[in-house]
Amino acid sequence: MKFRSIFKVAAVVMAACGLMLTSCDEVKTEVEVLEVSIKNPSVTSGKGQQFVNVKCSSDWTLSLSEGVDWANLSVDSGTGNKSNVVLSYDVNAGEEDRSLKIYLDNGSKSVSCDFNQLGSGKHPEDDPDTGGDNGSGQGSVDLTQTGWLELPAMDDPALGYYSHSFKMDGKTYRNYSFGYSNKDYLAVWVAYPLSKLYMNGSVGDFEWYDNPLVDNDYEPNFRWSFGYKKDEYPKTYERGHQIAKADRKCSYDACQQTYYYTNATLQMADFNGHVWATLEANMRSSASTADTLYVVTGCTLSSSPKYIEDPSGHMVPVPSGYFKAAVRYHAASTISQWLGAAFYLDHDASKYPSEQITASESMSIDELEVKLGIDFFVNLPAKLGADKAAAIESQNPDIYSSVWGIR
Repeated sequence: MKFRSIFKVAAVVMAACGLMLTSCDEVKTEVEVLEVSIKNPSVTSGKGQQFVNVKCSSDWTLSLSEGVDWANLSVDSGTGNKSNVVLSYDVNAGEEDRSLKIYLDNGSKSVSCDFNQLGSGKHPEDDPDTGGDNGSGQGSVDLTQTGWLELPAMDDPALGYYSHSFKMDGKTYRNYSFGYSNKDYLAVWVAYPLSKLYMNGSVGDFEWYDNPLVDNDYEPNFRWSFGYKKDEYPKTYERGHQIAKADRKCSYDACQQTYYYTNATLQMADFNGHVWATLEANMRSSASTADTLYVVTGCTLSSSPKYIEDPSGHMVPVPSGYFKAAVRYHAASTISQWLGAAFYLDHDASKYPSEQITASESMSIDELEVKLGIDFFVNLPAKLGADKAAAIESQNPDIYSSVWGIR
């Protein structure tokens, strides 16, 4: 019995020592993780943003290569893991690639990752391009990485950015992209390519319905027109398309996506069906005689907008004005391969009795940018070079009035 007790005690002691050794080994091998990475380490020459991923269990600082003035980080310090640090970078209008390093430092150690931006003219997409096979379905495209010419800058934190695509003849085409304000229940802008490929065909009307990409709580209820006042003129607000259904007659799916609630705004009937319809028709006419027209259309709100309550109780604002900006490419043009134009209309049909678009409604893209504070066609300098892009955006569209339907 005495020997058995001794063995038991020895076994307990050995087991305890084993635990202690294991514990000590674990402490010795525990090493703090310190990593910094970026999803796309090489990007196109266009302006964009993407997330930087930080892995660290303690305090850290983040910085870029010394002397870099074309990129910046949303935060430069923090504690613990963080996956939503934003790296923003400007258009690379030069022909040469440029690069930087992103440094992560925890006070005792530093690691880094590389980021490269291609020079102008090295973008993998061949423009002008009517399609754009993203291979991943609607809404999943990283718009900042596409280089699509119709896109404006996407740097407003108050907006969500989305895109729709459709399949036709075994290929995926981009339909349209939009910057959406949850607060205002509307798309501030909708951007899309327009060409004969998109406009040729015949499809009927559709029911309006929810956009699967946007939370229903932030969509207006546009199942029916509303806002009718018996003794008020105009008597009703219509559901005005931003990208028109006639711009997408090529397929059932492409046209159906123009009937999402997020693509509609409250438009006065005598504005929507008259002068605004004229401007839409002018865009289609210009696109029909070109290779591709890149279009941004949208609306503005007054400082004190009028609100209409929809059937779901949302207070939906009535826009104070509407705009279109367009860049036209026609390879065989005897005038100019590239043209630019912009238009702004007050949401008041009484100001346009002729229902025609005149020089009073037209302006250069630069002028519309100043008026609205939006940077249109942000990828144009990377495609054509800064000087050529600037020349297109400063053009007076009245000089080419027949191309734009200006009367």
